[in-house]
Amino acid sequence: MKVFKFGGASVKDPTGVINLRNILVSYPDESILIVVSAMGKSTNKLESVVQSWFTDQQPDCIEHIEELRFYHQELIRGLDLSHSEQSEVIKKVDVHFDKLRELTQLACSTNYNENYDQVVAYGELASTAILSEYLNLKGVLNTWLDAREYIVTNDTFRDARVQWAETQKCIESLKKGDELKAGINITQGFIGRVKGKTVTTTLGREGSDFTASIFAFCLGAHDLTIWKDVPGVLNADPKLFPFAEKIDELSYQEAVEMTYYGASVIHPKTIKPLQNKGITLYVKSFLNPQAPGTVIKQLDKLKSSPCIIVKKNQCLISFASRDFSFIAEESLSFIFGELYKLGMKAHLTQNSAISFVICVDDDPFKIEPFLKAVGDNFDIHIENNLSVWTIRHHSERLEKGLIQGKTVLLEQRNRHTVQYVLR
Repeated sequence: MKVFKFGGASVKDPTGVINLRNILVSYPDESILIVVSAMGKSTNKLESVVQSWFTDQQPDCIEHIEELRFYHQELIRGLDLSHSEQSEVIKKVDVHFDKLRELTQLACSTNYNENYDQVVAYGELASTAILSEYLNLKGVLNTWLDAREYIVTNDTFRDARVQWAETQKCIESLKKGDELKAGINITQGFIGRVKGKTVTTTLGREGSDFTASIFAFCLGAHDLTIWKDVPGVLNADPKLFPFAEKIDELSYQEAVEMTYYGASVIHPKTIKPLQNKGITLYVKSFLNPQAPGTVIKQLDKLKSSPCIIVKKNQCLISFASRDFSFIAEESLSFIFGELYKLGMKAHLTQNSAISFVICVDDDPFKIEPFLKAVGDNFDIHIENNLSVWTIRHHSERLEKGLIQGKTVLLEQRNRHTVQYVLR
């Protein structure tokens, strides 16, 4: 069994969908589970649907949904199908957008994150419906699977924690039953359901990589391939750093470190399940599928090529003790407890006797309730519009060249890594 993951960029238009089919037919004798993201920038548009629904802007909400419907219909019309075949695919995909309209006509929950998960899941449902129907019509027979039947989570909406025992049991039942057919199987990335309920959850933005890793682990797959619009894992973002180079081979350990600090080519939670079972991960270009890409596996000798990771849209929150008592374990436990409740990750922390600083994503729908929860206990100062730059395997010369002309608000370093919070 192989597991393939295709991101939104790989299926953003008819050419991408046709290219996906061509990749699949080059593996004629393989049993493959395909995990697919929402097409193009659909998730961004669905986030606009959530915001309009949550703020009771019903006309805007309907407009966003119909724009999404039109985008998917136009993509279907661009595929190499007959007119009647196109109509059949459109009918099956329209069902999802009709359900989305029905959902957003109901009163929404006061929990923004719960509303978010119920809405954005339709991007993956629509994309996999199109792909499954198109491939079947083109003779690439496949089985469509609803990932929510197999990925079981807690109810931390927008960053749900996988319930591994229940998920393993569900996927094992998939292996034993008739659902998982030999050949091609298609499911959604990013989405799951609350344990014991039918309520949809998501695994965090860009969580489709993690979904593929979960299935690979539970199915005991031979390998996992993530198909991207880049030639493999690069040591920097080529849009920011023209000198970026492809890394041919990475250890699980180095890949985990890179993703932890924010390397966007792979979701941070992807690597560990693969490492636990020794499943090889390939990151390859869907534009040049014959190229070797990057291989991530167990390596005895760790390589130490410099790597630059930039996280934009960051917020620095400083906590000060009001009575000049120490910021001790009790205070830190309280702060981190509130972060956990809201599914917030501290990308960088630093503390002194009477102050504590964290750097988090600048997400007002999480920061505002967080500040409300902790605000009575501390004096708080916030700085927005910041970036966190992480340099793995740094050198003094490289550091000076990168931060020259920038304002450094915070700096941390250890043997292998230096981090800067920059304005």
